[in-house]
Amino acid sequence: MDTEQDLSEEQRIMRMMRKTLSFIVRDTAPRDGNASPLAEATILSIKDCLVVISSREAELANMQQLNRNERPHYSDETPNAHVVKISSIPKKTH
Repeated sequence: MDTEQDLSEEQRIMRMMRKTLSFIVRDTAPRDGNASPLAEATILSIKDCLVVISSREAELANMQQLNRNERPHYSDETPNAHVVKISSIPKKTH
């Protein structure tokens, strides 16, 4: 069974691989009508790798019951949502 530390390490590796592949794609993107320096098979392999990485990141997030839409925030940042107790809402009388 994976420990939380193992998952965090694997998530860190997945993130690093995704970023590295993204940087390679960005740096080798064709500009000014020039052809890509990468072979079509290489481009497809990079896409396949990014799909596998994304799928594994989703699996890890599900295993940790994380919301994949979570974003980092500062501890002193004002939250966008405010919790309101239902009991504090006055009842309407018709």
